[in-house]
Amino acid sequence: MSTSWPSRVARHLRLSRKADADTPIGSPPFLIVFINSVCNLACEHCFYWKSLNRPDDLEYADFDRLTSELGQIENLNISGGEPFLRPDFAEIVGLFVRRNGARSVYVPTNGWFTDKTVAAVEGVLGESTLDRIVIELSLDGLPDRHDRFRGRDGSFAKAMETHDALEKLQRVDPRVRIHAITTVTSDNLPDVVPLTEYLHRRCGAMEHHNLAIIRGDRLNPSLTGPDRTAYDVAWRKLRAVWSDRETGRFGGVVDPMLHHAKLRTLDARTQVVPCTAGRMTGVVHANGDIGLCETLPTVGNIRKDGGFRNVWHGEAARAQRASIARKDCWCTNEVFLWPSFTFSPKHLAATFIASRAWSV
Repeated sequence: MSTSWPSRVARHLRLSRKADADTPIGSPPFLIVFINSVCNLACEHCFYWKSLNRPDDLEYADFDRLTSELGQIENLNISGGEPFLRPDFAEIVGLFVRRNGARSVYVPTNGWFTDKTVAAVEGVLGESTLDRIVIELSLDGLPDRHDRFRGRDGSFAKAMETHDALEKLQRVDPRVRIHAITTVTSDNLPDVVPLTEYLHRRCGAMEHHNLAIIRGDRLNPSLTGPDRTAYDVAWRKLRAVWSDRETGRFGGVVDPMLHHAKLRTLDARTQVVPCTAGRMTGVVHANGDIGLCETLPTVGNIRKDGGFRNVWHGEAARAQRASIARKDCWCTNEVFLWPSFTFSPKHLAATFIASRAWSV
């Protein structure tokens, strides 16, 4: 599961050249795939709620064609819906691993379906070239607040049950990694520190707790983002709690830089790091729509517009890349923000120094 320093340096240089390219080369190395639209919950902060539980999800044959068009994938983010409600989850992910060289797979989940989750993860672990599959349990607060946000009693308890099952699986195969992710709003910010202390104490197999700032057109429109200063304080307390598990963790050194970049972006309300969405990162929605970003309008559909490459290199995609380059949009979405500075030597150095990442 470890990667040698020479191979890491070579990978970094290769991706840095792609990040600096004026036009997209091939296909994006960081890909978000909404594997389905089916979900059993109604989360108040969900930005995808208008697209849930639709009848036109991509079929296995569509993913078969999609993976044949894509180049190498560095990080594969599988989303939904609730991803583990997809019966052929492991088979679809296996296509990306075998055909596109995906070695790191990240999956956010509400954790409700323990047996389905374990079966799907076991299936993916059958891919010998896989380095890691990271299961990100989405937790919004302590049980009462979490269950209210999720619209269903017992949601927190179900997530803990899934953690425990994954912990057992991790003992057999350490490629299974367990994270938590909390979407922070002004409403649940007071729960962040008590939640992270609880998770660190209770979940021995969990190695990381990530905070994301609410974004998009959420189901509950009254929810707002957290106070900037209070969010910073909560993140620093969280970082201190998990410091014993962050040392040496894959990606651990990036977190302070990512937090710094998010705060600077919030303060400036513009891109402080030129966004590489549409070059480094792309999105495949559950119905086949293609996006350069999760929140911008889609630029085509792989079923209707001749496949992924036609859409990715099409006129609508080119126009949206130009808009992104003009900084017509900005966000704090981690999946798009961290490749933007990590693979730009100039911005990586500046962010590393400004965030004092070595001391956090």
